[in-house]
Amino acid sequence: MRDSLAAVLLGLTLMAPPAVGQVPLTPADSAILNSQPLKRLVLTPSLFRRLSVLAAGLDREVVLCLQGRATGDSALARDFVMPDLLRSTPDAAVPEPCGRGTLAVWHNHPWTGPDSSFGIKTPEDLCSLSQPDLRTVIADSIPFAVVSVGRTQRPIVCWWRRVQAVVNRHVKFLPRFPRQWTEVESLARLTDPLPPPAASVP
Repeated sequence: MRDSLAAVLLGLTLMAPPAVGQVPLTPADSAILNSQPLKRLVLTPSLFRRLSVLAAGLDREVVLCLQGRATGDSALARDFVMPDLLRSTPDAAVPEPCGRGTLAVWHNHPWTGPDSSFGIKTPEDLCSLSQPDLRTVIADSIPFAVVSVGRTQRPIVCWWRRVQAVVNRHVKFLPRFPRQWTEVESLARLTDPLPPPAASVP
């Protein structure tokens, strides 16, 4: 309970309104979403700070396996391990698979500027899953995917349930859902106490 009260709650809404680039849900897709037990991801403040500071200093993509425990429909991530990377470039990373006990796979997108081919105009737009990202998330069995946008003035983090990637697998890229991302005012604020967790999303 104490850990939960001290955590940053990243509520994953089950029926978030579709953003630009997301396809409408079919009845079958809705059934898939409703069938998955884990619907919320919680990052402890310590983990959130470390991920944000790490993303801010990287000029190439890396992958981390977020670990912790699951209770009911929520997953609490406390720490991470870094898998062996087969390749790491400014716009791609190829890791070895994450091990058992992984609740979410995190990777970073270094901000280098707008990209008209994907409609990327701001760093917030880069908080998305590309087609290679979607294929990787779908092929795995890990419940959540998390992206941090790095090399920006403020930490930007967004997340998806794996089943959300499955039902949107045909899009060119999957943007953040409206209620599934967090933006901190500045990197300096990461040294300050974090505000109380937001109310959970059903």
